[in-house]
Amino acid sequence: MKQFYNFFKNRRTKNYLEKAALALVFFLGYQTVFAQVSTYTFTQSVGTFIPITGGTTLGVATGNATTTNLNSEIYPVTLPFNFHFNGVSYNSLNVSTNGFISFGGTSPGTTVTNPLSSSTNTGYDGAISAFGRDLSTFFDISGATGNVSWETVGAAPNREVVIQWRNFRPNSSTSTTTVYAFSFQIRLQETSNIINMVYDAGAYLAGNTNVSGTVQVGLRGASTADFNNRLNATTLEFINSTAGTASSSAQNFHTNNLPPGMPSAGLTYTWTPPSCWAPKDLAVVSWDANSANISWTASISAPSGYDIYYSTSDTAPTSSTTPTMSNVAGTTATLMSLSSATIYNIWIRSNCGSGNNSIWTLQRVLFATKCQPPVVSGTNGATVCPGNTATLSATTTDPSAVLNWYDSQAGGNLLTTGTSYTTSPLTSTIDYYVSAATETSGLQTGKTTYAPNPTSGAGTTNFGLVFDVLNTFTLESVTIYPISSTGASGTVTIDVIDGNGSIVHTKTVNVVGAPSSAPVAYVADLDFIILPGNNYKIRPGSYTGISGLMFDPASNAPGGTGGNYGYPIMLQNLVIIKTSTLTAAPSNTARNDLYYYFYDWKIGVKCESPRTTVTATVDAATCLSTLEADAKEIVKVYPNPFSEVININKPELVKSIKITDVSGKLIRNVNQPDSALRLQDLSQGMYILVLEMKNGSQQMIKVIKK
Repeated sequence: MKQFYNFFKNRRTKNYLEKAALALVFFLGYQTVFAQVSTYTFTQSVGTFIPITGGTTLGVATGNATTTNLNSEIYPVTLPFNFHFNGVSYNSLNVSTNGFISFGGTSPGTTVTNPLSSSTNTGYDGAISAFGRDLSTFFDISGATGNVSWETVGAAPNREVVIQWRNFRPNSSTSTTTVYAFSFQIRLQETSNIINMVYDAGAYLAGNTNVSGTVQVGLRGASTADFNNRLNATTLEFINSTAGTASSSAQNFHTNNLPPGMPSAGLTYTWTPPSCWAPKDLAVVSWDANSANISWTASISAPSGYDIYYSTSDTAPTSSTTPTMSNVAGTTATLMSLSSATIYNIWIRSNCGSGNNSIWTLQRVLFATKCQPPVVSGTNGATVCPGNTATLSATTTDPSAVLNWYDSQAGGNLLTTGTSYTTSPLTSTIDYYVSAATETSGLQTGKTTYAPNPTSGAGTTNFGLVFDVLNTFTLESVTIYPISSTGASGTVTIDVIDGNGSIVHTKTVNVVGAPSSAPVAYVADLDFIILPGNNYKIRPGSYTGISGLMFDPASNAPGGTGGNYGYPIMLQNLVIIKTSTLTAAPSNTARNDLYYYFYDWKIGVKCESPRTTVTATVDAATCLSTLEADAKEIVKVYPNPFSEVININKPELVKSIKITDVSGKLIRNVNQPDSALRLQDLSQGMYILVLEMKNGSQQMIKVIKK
């Protein structure tokens, strides 16, 4: 932090303020969507598969080639009633021939075959998968042809939308000699918002070649971290599934062998939503040193109010945790009595009355209160004669504060630190500015350490973490884990690059590697001062001696394949670590299922008061009256008043002469003057001769030009 105060030097103030404003606007628009499909209740039963025969046909096979057998097609559907899924009301959805439906304005890619765990070609708000894998159907096999259709059955307010996959293969194939056909439906109930998946028994229409594999069955929210799915091993029948443990959990099937077998006729999976939904989009919209204003989007459950829990601990509340604020009406609240420069975590839930509460939001919002700056308690300006220096002073009541002296009200240059500042010689009155500041060190963000089963990586140049800076801070240090099977010594160069790929900070540190089976932390002291901006990247520019650095791989990401290591990781009014990436700027392709190299960020910030004006006054008239009262002048000049020439009686004692007007403005400098000072070009009026003597003294004489 010793370098922190230098960051104002040689700055372009306007550019800095514009970047800060843009960063702040970006942040305040940021919203977080919370996972809730995990709160759906699952039940299984045996009913009757009732095929729909009317409704709307979305697609029908016209041949048995890949281009004609409904292979990887997407169909939009407008719903006849609003259906609530994952706490959001939808009036449309998309149907994939790969056995699932999705919600939201972005349709899934046609090649998505793992809808609950895929992080590629997705952007939907959620998915319901009855038999999610690469599927196709067939045309005119034993008189049967496959199709996708939908229909509304029943009467309001108890209608049901039925989406049906009829005569589908359990795989993608163009064979006409081996054809296994089965059917299934997703049924969405009005009002109750219950989801049913109903299966029909399958049979071979041609041949009997085995078809087996895995299929994704269940629900997913907006991210792979939000899932509620089913799982069975090859040794367990399809109909005897258990709850999935990751978004990639799947059910095994086999068209001939039991176990695992195929879905039986009338097998019905039911997912029932909670009666009390949590709100969404919790955000901090403004904050200061001791309070914060938050907002959220109302729950579709229309609760009586909302419970809020906030704490300096990141330990999530449970159902038995006492809220900090209870049954808050509306969709805004003010958190009071906060400590300054402190990190807080916030959770919220819906209070639906009579003890019926939603879950607490699963993702907390993290923010840091602003600092409480010290104050400048007093200042002393100075009045000096032209050509003299001025010593200005200031005081603060905070013994830990540092006084900073600037040449501008905003931005500008840092001149010095301390209780006083001595100017250079002055010829006119000038304002200077002083502030009081304290520093906070060691604010933590980023993953504190690696997850179980990390791995060693050798990638440099493009591999790293992408982050946005909202307000200026010092990146004091990061922790890395150098790897060497032999414990070799080496170096690591750590770069911070901007969104265009230009290096803005770099430092090489000496390290000692350790085996990947027992990695040893190395704290790299950086002291990088980072200004507001978007899409910075921290990366290992290069290394020597060691074999690589430890990182968290995709195979261990929370939620399984395509999971998320907790991005965005926010220290709210300072930095957002957005994602990992292994591609070059400016693309920086996001990989939330990786965490590269740099753990336990320590951040320092300066807390500074507004600047107070301190004036150095140049007053020639005061100086003249003093001089005129002194009868012991060493050097005399004449005539006075003069017309063109002033004579100096002892020029050998004079080193130089400054000629100023009565305001102190410098008119001319005369070095090594002789006995005649020629001033015929001056206008009529009063002037001051400032004589710098060779013995170090100074003499000022008022003269008048006729």
